[in-house]
Amino acid sequence: MKTSAIQGSQAAIPVRSQPTRRLRGQALAWLASVLCACASTPSQSIVEKLDPNTGTTVGVLAAPVQLVTTRNRGSGRDPFASLAPFEIDRMGNREFFLWIAAPEDNGVPASVQVLCNDQPLAVSATRLDLQQHKVSRPPYARSAPWNGEWYFDLPPDALHCLASAHRVSLIARLADGMEDEFTADAGQLKGVAAFEMRYVQP
Repeated sequence: MKTSAIQGSQAAIPVRSQPTRRLRGQALAWLASVLCACASTPSQSIVEKLDPNTGTTVGVLAAPVQLVTTRNRGSGRDPFASLAPFEIDRMGNREFFLWIAAPEDNGVPASVQVLCNDQPLAVSATRLDLQQHKVSRPPYARSAPWNGEWYFDLPPDALHCLASAHRVSLIARLADGMEDEFTADAGQLKGVAAFEMRYVQP
């Protein structure tokens, strides 16, 4: 599994030509998730997975938040990034994390940053060590082979900001100084609000 710190870089999976059909499918899936968001109940937004090999429980969103590019990324480039919280519960030892996936088809980001209501989100980059956390697989599957992945510790205040935000942005800064920006509004963040209500709020 590939992870990266905020200021670190990571090896990209080189993809010179992106399949248009797959991108269209992603666009249709995003539209369907937006149209169905109002019909989802909080219980339907959260999935708990019991790892049969370790007994660890992992709580995830049924569907990660999909952020849409705000800029012209070029023909055939992936217009989506994703983020989602998750909880790892090892016999009552509970830890919360934020997972991020963003396309590297314009180059490998030198850093990534999450903005909550246009302000930097107070999270720290971390490495998800499957053996240390006693889980057999990553909590979320990579949505595309050209995506990079990052993990962050997620304190309660940061989770609350995401859950109550009217706008969340992901800034991916490339080594040449260019930036990719992806955003989601409150309508796409209902799953995060349900996650906070289930795991954090009394």
